[in-house]
Amino acid sequence: MKTAAIRAQEAPGTLPGAQLAVKLTAHDSDAVDELLQSVSTLVLDCDGVLWVGDALVPGTVAALQRFRQLGKRLLFLTNNSSKSRRLYRAKFASLDIAVAPEEIVPTSYTAAAYLQSRNFKKKVYLIGTDGVGEELAAAGIEHVTWQELVGSPTATNGAAEMQREWTAASFGRLQLDQSIGAVVVGWDPNFSYSSMCCAAACLRELPGCEFVATNLDPADNMGNGRMMPGTGCIVRAVETAAGREAVNVGKGGSWLLPFLCEQYDILPSQACIIGDRLDTDIALGRQGGLQTVLPLSGVTKPAQLLEAESAQLPHYVVDNLAALAGISTC
Repeated sequence: MKTAAIRAQEAPGTLPGAQLAVKLTAHDSDAVDELLQSVSTLVLDCDGVLWVGDALVPGTVAALQRFRQLGKRLLFLTNNSSKSRRLYRAKFASLDIAVAPEEIVPTSYTAAAYLQSRNFKKKVYLIGTDGVGEELAAAGIEHVTWQELVGSPTATNGAAEMQREWTAASFGRLQLDQSIGAVVVGWDPNFSYSSMCCAAACLRELPGCEFVATNLDPADNMGNGRMMPGTGCIVRAVETAAGREAVNVGKGGSWLLPFLCEQYDILPSQACIIGDRLDTDIALGRQGGLQTVLPLSGVTKPAQLLEAESAQLPHYVVDNLAALAGISTC
């Protein structure tokens, strides 16, 4: 019933007898059926599973339709914070993928949900895109960015001076907004040294200031063989500057799975997470007691599986999402 297997090489210091990640293909119908019958909820990563960049992975739409025909509940969970739920729904629609708004769970949304769970009432200093800002606004949380501090025509906070010419003196004259109660860091292509300085000052000097990271992904696959530095690079820079560690509200952090289980009434024993990264998707599932499936359509490749320790491996490996649905794309 189970065909080929990928075995993790035993790294120094590990116990012998590494577990197996079972490779399933569309032809392994009995094994695929057994897996799908054992779960009621499928938690799917997006980039690397459904699409790579702006291109659909072959068979994606048919696979999702098959899962729905089988009565599976779908959640689309992505560490990418660049878009809000509204913007993600538009991307799904542009790729002819039918989703309900409540099925989309980006970390732009979980960052706002985390602050709500903390009964947060103050203002956020945001390093990130409009996607996070939109979700904060939807949660009734005010936020400000470095660009807004610099660009305000009536501002007397010293940000514009610091932006014009960064010196120790201009940084020293920067005035912090005492209503800021949290720094949220997401992906931000406009991230700058001055923005980091402001974030570090808030975290060091404002009493009780919270520190939230949308995710810690070090790099993302652009789909052309090039890896783009990810949010984790920005978060680590701010952590170093502030001398503090952020709460990770994305995959790879300890807060997310309990939130999902409560918010979406998920039983881990009846759920499966499908994602292309060992350090986020598979780690989340293994730690929480979910079944785990890793498609080879994204970041992780067979060579990396061979180098992984047994505890890092998924339960199953498939070439793509279609194989898990029993659909051949050949």
